[in-house]
Amino acid sequence: MRNKDLGTAGTGFHDWYWQRISAVFLLFSIPVLMGVLLLTYNGNISFETLNIALTHPISKTLCNLFLFAMLIHIWTGLKVIVEDYVHTTAMRVFVLNVLLVMLAGFAFYMTYHIWAELAYTFNCIPCGGG
Repeated sequence: MRNKDLGTAGTGFHDWYWQRISAVFLLFSIPVLMGVLLLTYNGNISFETLNIALTHPISKTLCNLFLFAMLIHIWTGLKVIVEDYVHTTAMRVFVLNVLLVMLAGFAFYMTYHIWAELAYTFNCIPCGGG
């Protein structure tokens, strides 16, 4: 049995490697994010404190790292699925390009909103606001 379309290296190792690297980063960052959200929802962290923490450049950098790890993980997973199940080369190239443009657009949109100097006002039911 002969493998086809294994990429330029011919092994598929590059996709496997980046999928695992991004998974390890997400494995450690998602519980931290969920913990902060849970502490905020329970009232242990005020929304004002959270806002101050999230506007710090280190927090913004960590948010960007999380975003790019997530997008790399999504891209490599979808790329492998498309390469496995879309059999015509023209359609595969089209689908991969559409996915890449969508993910790049999302990356630019979210990066802008992470680094925009906006003061968010939180009005929420658990914190007693409006």
